[in-house]
Amino acid sequence: MINITESGKAAVAAVFFTLISISAPAQDNPGEWNLDRCIAYGLEHNTEIATREMDVESGKIGINTAKMSRLPNLSASLGSNIYFGRSPSRDASYIDNSQISGSFGVSTSVPIYQGLRITHEINKAKVDFEAATHNLELARQNIALNITSLFLQALYDKEMVSIAESQLELSRSQLEQAQGMFESGRGSKSDIIRNESLVAADEATLTRNRNSFILSTLNLRQAINLPDSVDFMPVISEKELILPRVEDIPSVSQICDEAMNFHPSILYANASLMSSRFALKYAKSAYHPSLHFSAGYGNSVYNNLTDPSLNTNFWTQLQHNGNEYIGLSLSIPIFSRNTIRNNVKISKLNVNRQELMLSESKKSLRKEIEQAYYGAIAAHGTMISAMKALDAAEIAFENEKDKLASGKSGIYDYANAKSEVEKAQATLAHSKYDYILRYRILEFYMNGRL
Repeated sequence: MINITESGKAAVAAVFFTLISISAPAQDNPGEWNLDRCIAYGLEHNTEIATREMDVESGKIGINTAKMSRLPNLSASLGSNIYFGRSPSRDASYIDNSQISGSFGVSTSVPIYQGLRITHEINKAKVDFEAATHNLELARQNIALNITSLFLQALYDKEMVSIAESQLELSRSQLEQAQGMFESGRGSKSDIIRNESLVAADEATLTRNRNSFILSTLNLRQAINLPDSVDFMPVISEKELILPRVEDIPSVSQICDEAMNFHPSILYANASLMSSRFALKYAKSAYHPSLHFSAGYGNSVYNNLTDPSLNTNFWTQLQHNGNEYIGLSLSIPIFSRNTIRNNVKISKLNVNRQELMLSESKKSLRKEIEQAYYGAIAAHGTMISAMKALDAAEIAFENEKDKLASGKSGIYDYANAKSEVEKAQATLAHSKYDYILRYRILEFYMNGRL
């Protein structure tokens, strides 16, 4: 771990105080959006999230469907026929006759044994639901990370605008001094021209930074699907800037061990692997015989059109023509044109594929954590160095400013010193926002939320 000196700790605190001073609490103005508000709105109005939520609901329905397959089915039937010429009689022989016949029946069937196929189907439906849930959470996390990155980029561009405005104010102040010295006879016209050139350069920089801020804000607005009619200004609150010291960040191995247990990408890959294994058991169950119990009731009536004297009363026919049955049916697979065998082979290949995907997910997660970890440490080191460089540049700039006022230095040396201050401010702004982003990613891996 990196050991930070007392001056380094004070520098970090100064950075965060600077961040707070350029932002206002989001609740003071409805148009101000902090990171939590952006993430919440983005997740609520994201199409991918809505799609994943529908996948979760489909998983719930799938579990219910699998469980209900244990229950008996029940069906009813109604039928009617008109015979002309020869038609079946009540004794099952065909006679020259024209008649109308009607029938109805009710039947049910209950699966008794199917090689545990229903059990495997239910188990697969449950882990598919878990996979859909983890996939939803993974989508939420990826979108939240993307919004966080865009949010901090917008804040960085916003601070660059503040830096450019400050530099422009310095240049204009120096131009006024040069004009005053020229009017009093202590300066030359060339000094005014050089200062005007500095003002023009700073104005161009300010315009460029403002354009960058507009574009980054637009990217953030589009990422959260915020309508143009809503006022939008990204700000950062004190709570979002409370970060522990770098030395308090756990080791890479500790973060990885914790993330492997709860990160959605790993949970999703595990659930997908379990689902493929249950799918394999389901495919193998087709080798087993299946046993069904069935029962039913049926009845029929006839109406002779040729000789009505042969017709029997409707209710009498219902009393005598009814039939009930119960039965067992056993189906034994003998040869299925290799369909079952091929399904089993495909299921085995899918299990192997899911095992590889789980391994790849673990490697990818470890890589992401390592990049975020070492990136955070590097950003913190750069931030400390940038603060020292800024202090030195500001001292050098003040010296050049005094020399210029006393005539011991020229405008070019002044412009170079001023440019070094601007560069140091830009480096500090970039490194501190990079550190915030990297740490928030690590914090997410450590506790599962941004």
